[in-house]
Amino acid sequence: MNAQQPIYTSKSTVKSLWQEYRVYANRLEFDSPFGLMVIPFEHIERVDVEESDVKGLLRGDLRLRGFRPALKLDWANFVEHVVLDKSSGHVRRLLFTPEDPESFRRAVDEALSAYRQ
Repeated sequence: MNAQQPIYTSKSTVKSLWQEYRVYANRLEFDSPFGLMVIPFEHIERVDVEESDVKGLLRGDLRLRGFRPALKLDWANFVEHVVLDKSSGHVRRLLFTPEDPESFRRAVDEALSAYRQ
């Protein structure tokens, strides 16, 4: 598989603040207000989809269990979003909102499985 062509690209939308998120065979790339962010697969610990933080707060869920400071790349507090935990770097948790968070997570899981084999 070509590591130079994205396996999955999340289109830029209002909820992602017009940023694009891409899955490659060996890394993730985010166009962000901080410039291009590249996350090699060997640094990824976990990728999951979570509901809006606001929705959880309205139910009384303060989300203190397993709390890690996070860099939020877009409107992740207000809509369903992806949580990415990393094993290294200054920022160890990223929250972001691809067009379809569940499809993005599945694409990452499949690419990670292929990469780790």
